[in-house]
Amino acid sequence: MESKVKTPKQAVKKAVKAQNMGDLITQYGIEVKKYPLGVLVEGTVVSANPNRILVDVGAKAEGIVKKEEMKDTENTYKTLKVGDSILVMVVKEENKSGFIELSLKKAETERRWRDFNKMYSNKIPFEVTALQYNKGGLICDAMGMQGFVPISHLDRVHFAEVSSAATGSEKDIAERMDPLIGKSLKVVIIELDREQNRIVLSEKQVDSEKNKERKKERLDEINVGDTIKGLVSGVVPFGLFVDLDGLEGLVHVSEIAWEKVENPLDYYNVGDEIKAQVLDIDTNKGKVGLSVKRLKTNPWESVAEKYPENTKIKGTVTRIVPFGAFVQLEPGLEGLVHVSEMNGDLKEGQKVEALVTLVDPAEQRLGLSIRQLEEPQVYR
Repeated sequence: MESKVKTPKQAVKKAVKAQNMGDLITQYGIEVKKYPLGVLVEGTVVSANPNRILVDVGAKAEGIVKKEEMKDTENTYKTLKVGDSILVMVVKEENKSGFIELSLKKAETERRWRDFNKMYSNKIPFEVTALQYNKGGLICDAMGMQGFVPISHLDRVHFAEVSSAATGSEKDIAERMDPLIGKSLKVVIIELDREQNRIVLSEKQVDSEKNKERKKERLDEINVGDTIKGLVSGVVPFGLFVDLDGLEGLVHVSEIAWEKVENPLDYYNVGDEIKAQVLDIDTNKGKVGLSVKRLKTNPWESVAEKYPENTKIKGTVTRIVPFGAFVQLEPGLEGLVHVSEMNGDLKEGQKVEALVTLVDPAEQRLGLSIRQLEEPQVYR
């Protein structure tokens, strides 16, 4: 009987059947990776369904992510498709079926730090949720990890909401921060230290790179002395922050009005439109100093004509000092009743009549006397 001649293909098939995978690997010198328990591995998704994910990790056997090891805080498994790269942790070197058991869930922390490094290096903005106030700022949920936004790195609007209590107690500041708890903030990472588990975030630096060109354009458009319009973006004890369409302006509290301003909130609120004069421009920082009061007449310029000596005036006591009392004749214009020119005790808010005894516009001094008005015979 004539024996059949085996083709080369048939011979190879027989050889493969006669040898196991280990023999073939040894025979052909194929380099196969081995991964110890707990190591992080990058692989490629071979198949994915709600119950398991198969991953090619370059080993003798494929890796498998079982259902209980698939779910991380962002449910990454739901978006995976064949061919995607994936970072997993080895939780069992080989199971009964010959698979390397892997975990998406346990590799999450490493993935987070890799993501943070990328966002930190490229200044990529992302959203966090404010969880609670801690001394000096907000503790936030940053993609399942804890981040910190210092008060000084809140944006202008949020900073304005809390800064008026910045000189108060921790309780005062915490109460001011309370409306931000639970809110989403867009931030960038400004400090990253894995060893210290430290992630410092900034809300105010978001889009700072994008705004550089616009700031430069705006700086070229304005000059000292110009009158410009803007929107109040923040109200703080020391003045008003003003959004000038790409630039940040500041109206110092002393430039809000000619009279003494105790609280800027008595004059403006966030969102108010404002007209001001440009006092100075800092091209390096892209900031502009503004004045509202310079667009109004300085009452001291006409004081000599309106209130010459021996003029009888009516006013309101605004301050009591050891050497007398200050009386407001009109907004921005106060005179002093020296203690020697008073006729009895005065109190703040009291309406009084007095006689003008001194007018000095250059030094912005206005002398008043109640005694000379009430006891004129003494001064004849």
